[in-house]
Amino acid sequence: MFDPSLLDLANFLPKDETEVIIVGETVVTEYMAYSKEMWSNRNYWLGGQVKLSLTEKITDILMDKVRKINAESGDYASNSWEMASIQRSQRQFAEIIVVVKRYREVMRRRVLVELEKTPLNADVNGVIMSLCG
Repeated sequence: MFDPSLLDLANFLPKDETEVIIVGETVVTEYMAYSKEMWSNRNYWLGGQVKLSLTEKITDILMDKVRKINAESGDYASNSWEMASIQRSQRQFAEIIVVVKRYREVMRRRVLVELEKTPLNADVNGVIMSLCG
């Protein structure tokens, strides 16, 4: 329920330049820029490994898939350009994990705030939140 797409994350991040830059703002901006390139066909590569569209949800399963691919491939690079690409992808993946976690926390809090507006027992709110994932 709380798995964001890249578009969700882009809308989630602050738009005002006076706001503090949070970890992950860079990666979302980079992925959005990649998706606008003519060759990308409105897609980006999560962690440099998994091709996603702007609207596909970033799930734990997809993040685990990236982790597995990265673990199996190791850090071998045939040249410095390829090594830089691997390091950029690893940085982006580490940042997107932080942003997705923050997004989920904020969305859970928003749902809980809405639930608390109704005269339900607090235990019921906890059960509802546990069912949300």
